[in-house]
Amino acid sequence: MNAGCFEMGRGLSPRMPYGLLGDPRPIPVPDDVVHPEAAAWRTAVIANGGTVSSSTINAVKNFCQSIAADGLRDRFYRLNLFCGGNLSSALVPLYRGPAPTGTQYGNATDTNVNFVGGDYVETGSTGGLNGNGTSKYLATGLNPFDAGMVETDFHTSGYFREAINASGTFIGCVNSSAQRGVVFHPAYQTAGMYVRFGGLTNSGIENGSLSARTGLLLGVRRPGGAGFRNGANINATSVTTGSFAWNASAASPALFVFARNDAQVTPSPTPFNGRSQSYSIGLSMTDQQAADFHTAMQAFQTALTRNV
Repeated sequence: MNAGCFEMGRGLSPRMPYGLLGDPRPIPVPDDVVHPEAAAWRTAVIANGGTVSSSTINAVKNFCQSIAADGLRDRFYRLNLFCGGNLSSALVPLYRGPAPTGTQYGNATDTNVNFVGGDYVETGSTGGLNGNGTSKYLATGLNPFDAGMVETDFHTSGYFREAINASGTFIGCVNSSAQRGVVFHPAYQTAGMYVRFGGLTNSGIENGSLSARTGLLLGVRRPGGAGFRNGANINATSVTTGSFAWNASAASPALFVFARNDAQVTPSPTPFNGRSQSYSIGLSMTDQQAADFHTAMQAFQTALTRNV
């Protein structure tokens, strides 16, 4: 038997088995299989007809490792990094629950409504998925109430390389008759952010002023409203803390991305007219967690050369 197999104490990495049939060279273990959630995402992408390059899977691996190391993994019920070699790849979310095991929520892939291949580019200055403001959106299948989430412990986010001057809801679902739901407008009026969790009139940020609407924009309810740009609290004014609670008798429909899923209006109103490089939905974050999330996201977007 090769004695090299027993030489772990001599400085050999446990990730690099040493030798095979007397060969003194270590057996390489590819970086892209180190993190199990990155590997699972790649498998799902291929099953959906997508492709994944070695550079992309390495970036996804690094993102997963950063999120885990910072203790953020349970903050996410759904996260999609909009990456991979084609539109089919970009429809596969990385996270679908607050843990990699246990219940997963929503559709296995984001259901595509009217996006075409030309709306998606993986890398570079035009990287991301581009909405048209009229008819294109994604259906997540994630209903916040059914997933056990509450309106006072919630977040939504999106990454935007280009300055947003677009109208429309980026993430949303509303039961109009009961005014329960989620509305995330990363661009609101002339220079603001509009976030609602619970009711539409008193449960978030009415107009959080932003110096620039680019990068990672994050809306949080904890239980008061808070907004973040690139990990920094924008200290929004017009923050309200009232609530219309989500409940079984007035539950909102499942969340859309690039539009708002309104139970009372068909087709979906207020589609988003802009390009995005990610979205996330989940539980609230502290200021430090928001900063750590931005660090991980910025590193990922930089690896794909589509960062701010």
